[in-house]
Amino acid sequence: MARTTAPGDKAEERTSCGLKVARSLSLLLVALFFGVGCGGSEEAETTGDPGEIAFELEEVGVSGGAEVRATLVYETPEKTTIIVDGLDEGEPGGGGANPVVLASGTCDEPKDSLFDLEKLSGSTSETTVELALTALLNGDYHIQVGLPDRPQDIIACGDVPQEAPEL
Repeated sequence: MARTTAPGDKAEERTSCGLKVARSLSLLLVALFFGVGCGGSEEAETTGDPGEIAFELEEVGVSGGAEVRATLVYETPEKTTIIVDGLDEGEPGGGGANPVVLASGTCDEPKDSLFDLEKLSGSTSETTVELALTALLNGDYHIQVGLPDRPQDIIACGDVPQEAPEL
């Protein structure tokens, strides 16, 4: 027997609320991916895959010109995968398992370390964090790569772009 709901029924209110949340999330994702009303960032670019944004990390100190890049990948509304690559073992700063950190603040004004990401294995680090892609793009965060034997010595750093790139 099918259950009917009367106006004002708690089940109807939950369903209505759930639909409103789903619509809001959909609009937020469209705005994120298409940069509605925000313009684009000169630092961020799309990778060609939906839900992915990439940016370069700047060389700091002894990295020897390595082109280190970070890619942020939307996983769920609460999770983002962060991929860092480009620092090879043959380069001056790439002597092994370089530590990678997501921290608050900027490269110029770092604050707290939030997530110790996977150390570079070969030239790549890939970690899924419990932080929304929208939160990363709307906050002050940066990614830094340290030396294997001295993690406090940063060799590459990049501020997470504040805006989604234009398509």
